[in-house]
Amino acid sequence: DASPGHFATTGSTQQTACAKGSFAAKARSEACELCAPGYFQSAPGQAACFRCAPGKLCPQGSTRELDAQCSPGTYVNVTDADGDPDCLDCPAGSSCAGGGAALAVCSPGTAAKPAQGQCTVCGVGTYQPDSGATGCLECELGTFCPKGSSAQLPATCPAGFYIGNASTTLESLDDCVGCTPGSFCAGGAAQPTACAPGSIAPSANMSACELCPIGRFAASTTACEECEAGTYAASEGLSQCTPCPYPTGSKSSDVTCSICKEGFYLQNASALPEDIFRGPTKHCKTCPPNANCATNTTLETLGVRRDYWRASLFTTEIHKCDASDHCSGSGGSTETSRRLAASGGAGPGCDPGHTGPLCEWCVSDEQYFDRAERGCADCPPTGRVGLKVVVAALAGAALLSYPALARTECGRYGAVLRLARSESQVGFQPKFKILVSFYQVAATLGPVYGVHLHKDFTRWTNFVDAISFDLLGLAYPNACIGSMRDRILIAALWPIAAIMLGGTALACYALTEWLLSDRTENLRRGLIRNAQSRLLYLAIIVAYLLLPSVSRAIFKAKQCESYDINVFSGEIRSYLVADLKVLCSAADVEYRGLDAYFWAFFVLWPVLVPLAFFSLLLWIRPEVVSQRVGDIAGACRFLWRDYEPGFLFWEVVDLLRKLFLASLVLFINIEHGSSKLLRLVVASVVSALFLAALALARPFKQSDDLFLACIANLLLTCCFMLGTVVKLCESAAYEDMCKTLVGFDSARGASAFVIALTAAMLIISLLVVVLKTASAVRMPTIRLASSGRPPVLELPPECHFHGFISHMWATGQDQTHTVVRRLQLLLPGVRIWLDVDNLDDVGRLEESVADATTFLVFLSAGYFKSFNCRRELYAALHLNRPFIPIHEADVDKGGASIEDLKAECRKHCDNAAPDERERDMLARVCPSYSGPDEMLARVFGQEAEPPIVWVRGNAFQLESLKAVALRMLRHSPYYASRQAELAAGLMVPRQPGPCAFSGPVTILMCRANERAIGIARELKNAAGEGRGSTASAGAVAIRDAEEALEGVNAAPLSGRVVFLLYLNDETFLDTGGAVARLVQAAMDRRIAIAMVHEQEPSHGGVPFRNFFQQTPQVLQQPPYKLYDKVALPLYPAPAHRKVSLRLILTSMGAVPCDAGPLRRRWQLLRRHIAVARLVWWRPASRDSLAEASLSQEPQQMVQP
Repeated sequence: DASPGHFATTGSTQQTACAKGSFAAKARSEACELCAPGYFQSAPGQAACFRCAPGKLCPQGSTRELDAQCSPGTYVNVTDADGDPDCLDCPAGSSCAGGGAALAVCSPGTAAKPAQGQCTVCGVGTYQPDSGATGCLECELGTFCPKGSSAQLPATCPAGFYIGNASTTLESLDDCVGCTPGSFCAGGAAQPTACAPGSIAPSANMSACELCPIGRFAASTTACEECEAGTYAASEGLSQCTPCPYPTGSKSSDVTCSICKEGFYLQNASALPEDIFRGPTKHCKTCPPNANCATNTTLETLGVRRDYWRASLFTTEIHKCDASDHCSGSGGSTETSRRLAASGGAGPGCDPGHTGPLCEWCVSDEQYFDRAERGCADCPPTGRVGLKVVVAALAGAALLSYPALARTECGRYGAVLRLARSESQVGFQPKFKILVSFYQVAATLGPVYGVHLHKDFTRWTNFVDAISFDLLGLAYPNACIGSMRDRILIAALWPIAAIMLGGTALACYALTEWLLSDRTENLRRGLIRNAQSRLLYLAIIVAYLLLPSVSRAIFKAKQCESYDINVFSGEIRSYLVADLKVLCSAADVEYRGLDAYFWAFFVLWPVLVPLAFFSLLLWIRPEVVSQRVGDIAGACRFLWRDYEPGFLFWEVVDLLRKLFLASLVLFINIEHGSSKLLRLVVASVVSALFLAALALARPFKQSDDLFLACIANLLLTCCFMLGTVVKLCESAAYEDMCKTLVGFDSARGASAFVIALTAAMLIISLLVVVLKTASAVRMPTIRLASSGRPPVLELPPECHFHGFISHMWATGQDQTHTVVRRLQLLLPGVRIWLDVDNLDDVGRLEESVADATTFLVFLSAGYFKSFNCRRELYAALHLNRPFIPIHEADVDKGGASIEDLKAECRKHCDNAAPDERERDMLARVCPSYSGPDEMLARVFGQEAEPPIVWVRGNAFQLESLKAVALRMLRHSPYYASRQAELAAGLMVPRQPGPCAFSGPVTILMCRANERAIGIARELKNAAGEGRGSTASAGAVAIRDAEEALEGVNAAPLSGRVVFLLYLNDETFLDTGGAVARLVQAAMDRRIAIAMVHEQEPSHGGVPFRNFFQQTPQVLQQPPYKLYDKVALPLYPAPAHRKVSLRLILTSMGAVPCDAGPLRRRWQLLRRHIAVARLVWWRPASRDSLAEASLSQEPQQMVQP
């Protein structure tokens, strides 16, 4: 073990002596300890250290005593290996005496800064509770601190006061200061304390703060203020008010939130404030559209703007007054009519004199609500109403009597004739029906579908209402008539009364006519039959035109509009739209009494009228399909005349569509339907489907009628769709719904679009009528020359075709096809049997002949050689069918001369022919056939009606077709007793008519040109046949060309000069060539050449190609080019020859007699341009020009 003064480490075998400056006081030490400061050890292996002598310095681990040398404020410390001390600055909070003294920490009540020799004692008013402080602390107010204090000593003041100066000893209460407002003093040594949030000290010297009462808050420490509106203070001592929970509000100084904020209303004004505060969203509801909700608004005090109305003070439904300008909003009058007051239907929000839903009822029984004036107006006097009724009756009588008048003797003259022609050419009836149907449905957008257009368009809606044929409402206001029952009775029965009145007038007319005649039984029966037919026609038109409006008037007995009355009970009140003083309730006696009238008239009009139309069409269907129109079918023509036979019932379908859209749709949501979109959606779908059916079925005969009907249904579909847009724009369910969903800024834009569509329908209809009128004048359809109307194509009961055309396939097939196709275009509705169209079995030819009224024979080469043609001839002969022979005279086109055809007939139509098949056929088809003479007599032997020559030129072909049509009509059952109507013949609009010259004309002809003089005379006579011509036949001079052009003493030519060149097989074969010479001379003098090509072979008619061989080459080559101008054909048949003469006159510069001044000048200008063009391309030779300069050339030029 190590002995004291020594140490031994673990594992060592020997002890080690402690070094100098250290010691080991105990045995078994593992290490030696350094001498503590103030001690030293100069020898090794020692067990203790020696204390330093006074005045000496012994740092820790000293091996000897050192001399002290540090000044006050510093202290000594050994820091290097030599053992000499270093003096360091005394740190703050300690004192250093200097020399070898160590630093001393300052005690409480003292403090020292750095390098200070001794600690400073705290003075009066300061203290220091900690050791080693660097400074003293100021004594707080209300305490006392003597010199050298290590703590603050308490002072004593009364409550409400405090020690204001703590630097001196408190000697009396005068040294205590009173507390200022906003703070309190507890007394003693306590200093003033500011009032806590929510409390105040309103005055000085207060020992405690006061809490703010409920409903107020401490805005400062001196005063409490009331809580602002929208906040509350439910307890005392609040520093701020609490905002009301959304969406409630409060008044000033409220202790709770029991009202609703701006933009909301209190649904139940009797609700407890606590309940409102606990359930704010349950009691405060969002302000309804079109209402004004200020703070503290209740359901009863909802602010309603002007032009809006609500049914009661307990409903949130606010309606815009679209038709009335007298909705006053929140502050209107509450006066009401006696009937509304009795039913409890009075509502606030109307100007004086107005009451009822939407302020559309009048307080006075002597007034009615006028939608045009948007307010109440006095009921008109009955005298004015009577005048309107008379005017309407006269207008209706004129409209309905026109079709009958047009068929009487009076209809043959004057305006009726012109109107009848226009109606037949244009087809006003289908266009009128389409237009009326469109507006009858469009007029229901407001009353049926609830689409209220903007008030700026009231005038247009009144116009649409007028077209809808609601004559009762137009003649006298409904509200002035009487009760709703009386209105329904009048609306449903006055059309029947009108029909009965018309029947009475027809009966009186028939009776008068019978009394003024010879009073035969046949006449009596005829008059009765005619009167019955006209009465049926009148009833059909009246029922057709008035069915939608009458049905809508009947449905007014069920058309109600409901309004919410009480949001708490869900109560609603329904008003009869047509009579707002009637409530739609079983409790209302008047409404309950309307049921019987409604169902009775519902069966009478919307059910029985379409059923009657359907029954009539079903009854007359065989007659219409077979085109055998009888009295009943003729009286019902208003229903079927405009449609194809396969769509006979289309009028009933269209009537049901119109009836559904105009009235039956009211069954959809009877009470709320007009305020919903469902009806509009259904109507849009129905209109679109009908449009598709219309486009696919194509039921109309005329394409322009189909076009107009499709346009009408398309626009009607668009109107319903835009009606949906208008209702969306009127809705206020969402803010800016119209702009956001639709794109319109307001409902006015959508209303303008609807008006534009309805106006477009009227414009399109007028355009179609105008264009149809213009095109009808040009349309090449055959009409009666006496009346301008299309002929009636009636068939006898046993026939289905107007004609059977028989032809030889090899030589007449193309021509007969042309005949049939052109006749079908010229006579719409004509039915002609043609093999390629109707032949099913060649063995039944005789039956086909029997099924036609007339027998058309197309005579071409080889016709009588055909066995089947002879079968058809014998069948027609046996059936005594009228023969209409058509002769093909052009040999190059398969024709033959009449003599050749007669010879062919004698040879092949012989009953004594050895052919056994021929004899069998004759015995079967025509056993009474007597021989070829009988056949020749029927085909060729009728001098009054010789074979019709078939000509191919357009104008000439038209004459051939007119002749065929005229003979067919003469043998029709309708005109069998009306031959006078066919006496003037047939006409086609725009066909060549009489022509005349506007000035003197000289026709030059060559005597060597045979037959030219006769043609010139015919032209002169034809120029004078026009009644409206300005130049008579005497103004046309005929002169010899040789004398006029080559004569020495020839009179000068004046006016318009034309050289007439007659072309036949001998034109340029005259001796001496005078014709060619004079033609050349005329062309040299720039005289127009009018060439006429003879077509009759017996008069030298040859094909035009022959003239190129006989005409001198000088005339065919430049500068003459004679045949650059077309030669006009001249036919021998009277009808064709008349056309030839008119065309020749037109080529000479004549104008139609029915042409106006502008048309005359235009045609003359065209003629002058054509002549000038010929002159330009055919300049005169030098010698000719010299000759022309010496002659009076200006008088020979073409003059107007």
